[in-house]
Amino acid sequence: MEAKPYLVLARKYRPQTFNDVAGQEPVATTLKNAIQLKKTGHAYLFTGPRGVGKTSMARIFAKALNCKDGPTVTPCGKCTACVDIENSRALDVLEIDGASNRGIDEIRALRDNVRFAPTSGKFKIYIIDEVHQITSDGFNALLKTLEEPPAYVKFIFATTAAQKVPATILSRCQRFDFRRIQTERIVDVLKDLCKKEKIKAEEEALFVIAKAADGSLRDSQTILDQIAASSEDKITRADVITSLGVLEEESLVSLTAALAKKDAKAALTALETILADGKEPTLFAEKMIEHARNLLFVQVSPELLELVDSTENYKKDLLKQKDLFTRDELFYFFSVMMHTLQTLRRFELKRIPLEIALIKIASRAPMQDLAEALAALKSGEKKNDLKQPSQVVLNHPEQGAQRRVEGPITVLASKRSFVKKETEDEELPPSDAEIVPATSSRPESPVSFETVWAEFVQSVKSEKISAGSYLAEGEPGAFINGRAMVCFPERHVFLKESLEMTDNRLMLEKHLSKILGRPVLIGFELVREIEGAPEKAAPQAPAVATAPDPTIQSAINLFGGRLIQ
Repeated sequence: MEAKPYLVLARKYRPQTFNDVAGQEPVATTLKNAIQLKKTGHAYLFTGPRGVGKTSMARIFAKALNCKDGPTVTPCGKCTACVDIENSRALDVLEIDGASNRGIDEIRALRDNVRFAPTSGKFKIYIIDEVHQITSDGFNALLKTLEEPPAYVKFIFATTAAQKVPATILSRCQRFDFRRIQTERIVDVLKDLCKKEKIKAEEEALFVIAKAADGSLRDSQTILDQIAASSEDKITRADVITSLGVLEEESLVSLTAALAKKDAKAALTALETILADGKEPTLFAEKMIEHARNLLFVQVSPELLELVDSTENYKKDLLKQKDLFTRDELFYFFSVMMHTLQTLRRFELKRIPLEIALIKIASRAPMQDLAEALAALKSGEKKNDLKQPSQVVLNHPEQGAQRRVEGPITVLASKRSFVKKETEDEELPPSDAEIVPATSSRPESPVSFETVWAEFVQSVKSEKISAGSYLAEGEPGAFINGRAMVCFPERHVFLKESLEMTDNRLMLEKHLSKILGRPVLIGFELVREIEGAPEKAAPQAPAVATAPDPTIQSAINLFGGRLIQ
């Protein structure tokens, strides 16, 4: 007798009743109530991540409607209708792939077929998977039929991208959102599956599988099937890590400990070991970000440890490491790794951004509380104590990354006479800047945007001639709190908008920061040029008749600046 073909675990243990669909109890309850109250709709939309039970729920719903005892919330699973639906051969339940039947011709054929009554069951049910793949013309051809189908027709749409389904279709369907399945729930399902299949597996190994599945029960079953085939005796945590290439939590903990000690050498050595094992650099950056998030959680409250989706050993390590960093340092940690992750997605040599990021975190300067620094500034107590230029952390307006601006700042006027365009809103420096003390060997000299303007323009031209030519039509404006303003007359609004594009603006900031030897942000503004105004050099600060505000005077003394009117 010929042996039965092997069925993968995901197919063998596919849910057959509403109660079998793990993690989707709200959806199952609503559908069962609709059946019991005889209030089933004619069109349903099941949306959610892959592998969470959308198509399985659609089949169960079809069985509940067409079972010989139906409509019922407990289909027998033994009658002809139930068996045919389970084996995908029922004539009255048509499963259609939206990706391969997406054109108007296929939808017209479906629409014509709707007119025929069911052959044996009570309802004719159309299950269309990945319905968002259907074309606009196809959706338009389906609209009228979907709104007023025959009484014996039911439509069930499944999709992972509901936002791509036209609103005219969504408004005609009852929508059910399937959620990701919790890791603990997936582990419980895998334990039960291992008992039935007599697979020996460590609980930590099942946890790693469930975590790698990212809320998808089907993915976890597929991974377990794969690893069970390669494991001879018992599935261990090491087997899963080796097979999936995931990053061990112990590696994260040891590397973080090196960063806490500001030991760049140990951190780089740990990174080399991780990458030598074949771990994906992008995955490493994501795990470092997640680790920083977990440390922040336990710093806020140890009770938030329940929200950390991991093993008990890792949670114990988090409690040990929660005091190694201040909260501000963890924010800086998070910011650096987020920027690095964005860089990795467009950089071929992925090792280098990671190495620079670790060195940057290990070389971080001590951070001072903003409230304390402002209080000291107002009282003037630090006038004689602070001899080194300060370092200010600013939030980048678009990227959210922190930039540092060092040294005293002097505001110099443009050499042309410009008047601000009244319709433009004046951009103010960020209000959430944090003052961070740092040491620097650079002499305390005022920053003059005008003196480096020509060099700045040429530097930009060396990389991109068009951007440099556009920049040459502008003039250096104010330089306040590490933000350099470039002024353009109203007639050059196109040049201003071109340079404001993200790629061009970042390039300009890179060149100006290199010239000035410190990070600088660049802003743009439109001005109205006064006709006939002679070109003149930046005016010197005139004598002030009245004494300045004490806070302003303290800032002048602290940063070595001067008041410009």
